[in-house]
Amino acid sequence: MTASCQRLTVRAGDARVAMAAEGVVEVIRGPRITRMPHGPPGLLGVTHLRGRVLPVVSLSSLLGGEVAAVDRVIVLRREPPLALAVEGIEAVKTVDGAGAPEDGRLLLDDADGARWFDLGAALDARFATFRSAARSESAERTDSSKVGSLVHEYAYLRFNLAGQPYALPIESVLDVSAVPAEVSSLPRTDELLLGVSERRGTVLPIVSLRGLLGLPRRVEQNKDRLVVTRVGGHELGLVVDEVSAILRAPEDRLGPASSLFNRGQGEARIDSVLRLADGKGLVSVLAPEKLLADDRVARLLGSAAGSKEIKMATPVGDARRERFVVLRLGEERYGLPIAAVDEVVRLPETLSRLPRAPTYVRGVMNLRGKVVPVIDQRLRFSVTSPSTGAGRVVVVTIGALQAGFAVDGVDSILEVDTADLLPAPDLTDEGGRVFDQAVERDGEVVLLIDPKALLDRAEADLLSDLTAKSIAS
Repeated sequence: MTASCQRLTVRAGDARVAMAAEGVVEVIRGPRITRMPHGPPGLLGVTHLRGRVLPVVSLSSLLGGEVAAVDRVIVLRREPPLALAVEGIEAVKTVDGAGAPEDGRLLLDDADGARWFDLGAALDARFATFRSAARSESAERTDSSKVGSLVHEYAYLRFNLAGQPYALPIESVLDVSAVPAEVSSLPRTDELLLGVSERRGTVLPIVSLRGLLGLPRRVEQNKDRLVVTRVGGHELGLVVDEVSAILRAPEDRLGPASSLFNRGQGEARIDSVLRLADGKGLVSVLAPEKLLADDRVARLLGSAAGSKEIKMATPVGDARRERFVVLRLGEERYGLPIAAVDEVVRLPETLSRLPRAPTYVRGVMNLRGKVVPVIDQRLRFSVTSPSTGAGRVVVVTIGALQAGFAVDGVDSILEVDTADLLPAPDLTDEGGRVFDQAVERDGEVVLLIDPKALLDRAEADLLSDLTAKSIAS
């Protein structure tokens, strides 16, 4: 007697496709999908499911049709993992073994009649780089010996308060994000102490940096950001008006702060003053440890530490955490190791054009006496959604190579425990692999960029395009 089995039938374009139910891990309703630039046709992007990053492939595209709207995603039991996007579920039926799909094949029924479809062969043909490879250690990717940096320079996170620029040393910044929607107030606190919020199972005290500096209050706005820093062995959230850039400056541009910067009882003390290049003004640099000089901050930290419900945040060794600058391109967000970033600056209103350069090279900018090419990353990643910001340039140096990548904006700084880093599927087309890892945040997959691969690919393509134009002329 022939054994029976279950068969799942789905819609993909104009076809009905059956597959063995035992080969299906899960069927989920359209998850959040992060687009993967440079991916082959039919690759919709990646999604996160139970600790793994899954590539999502359009089944109708694999069958030779157009990419259709996603109604369901079928997670297949295979290695490496894969999810098929389909337009709908037809049925689940029990059939005898003779009529059941097997060996990874699908039973395809369309205008040409019923026939077997070899899914594995189709994947091999479409995804030449589809493989399960060992990923390098994350520390290797951000090893300071491999990441170019400017000698004797310091990095700062720059932000605005009441129209004036301020900064914190970048090594003291743990995270930058939107201000939490819910902040629990504490009893017997003044307007400076906004309250506490939960962060990774700990209490995060939140204060108004405007209040600490004696600046006038203002109504909360969408641009407000929460900068998380570490003070006296604990984490502290500082609400600022807007995060504007990451900048680097040599030591000789730092000077002591005048006592005029620190007038008033209980105000946070400004550690030093940074002179911007080309006489573009001054930036007041704050020292996190000096925030404890304000007894209101010390009192808030004590109140939060006394909470019995949630433990207070304690320092975590750098070896267990990595930090990423989160770049925004249209509706997508991508992470770049902060160790690889020289600076994040505003996109200049005008750039010097390069004759005969490809369209994705927007021009060159002057960065402290160096001519830096600016590459339009929207074009490089084929972003079609509207621009969502005034524009920033992320300057990256690896070895002797330096380039600026124009993006819509810098969303945040993301601190990630190395245990939370996930391997990104290797599904890109020919060329260097730009995304080597990923992290999941609130249901969204943030793809992490390998800075060396990004620069290598940009340099290789630029040389190729310039050579092709020279030959053509």
